[in-house]
Amino acid sequence: MDLRGGLKKLFITLSSHENLLRLLHYIPKNSLDNPLDTKKPDINSLPNKYDIVEKVLMPSDKKYDLDLKSELCRICFYTGTRKPQDTYNPAARRQQDNVFVADQVYNFDVYVHVDIDIKDFRMTWICDTLNELLDKKHITDIGDFRLAFSSPINNTPDGFIGYKMAYVTNSVQ
Repeated sequence: MDLRGGLKKLFITLSSHENLLRLLHYIPKNSLDNPLDTKKPDINSLPNKYDIVEKVLMPSDKKYDLDLKSELCRICFYTGTRKPQDTYNPAARRQQDNVFVADQVYNFDVYVHVDIDIKDFRMTWICDTLNELLDKKHITDIGDFRLAFSSPINNTPDGFIGYKMAYVTNSVQ
């Protein structure tokens, strides 16, 4: 099963992706201020990289510290449902659970301060980048990540908008 190992691999993947870190960290001064501008320092080479990563990538559903004053973007990622895969058994002429492989869901909740999103549509930019990074990629366990569903998050902290993206992958039981 190794859920912990899966989350560790996801954390390494997300925290080493420079463009994703730039989108999460750099707050735009105006609509023309590009967080991907190469004149801005590379997050991976900053001495305080881990302080930055600790604020913007959260391997749990932690959002209680997000408030109007905290102008930031964050991705919360955590495990979701796990279900044995169905396989067709021709001898029994029915679907039955595969005891060796399961479908594992990983949730990614993207939170963006509304003042940041207004300037450069940061929410959709982060979601597009996250999808490019994960969709149809082999990151954890045995299968590729596939987008299961995505939807706006209701009841976000004041001053934030949110979007949930759930990916499913195959996992050994």
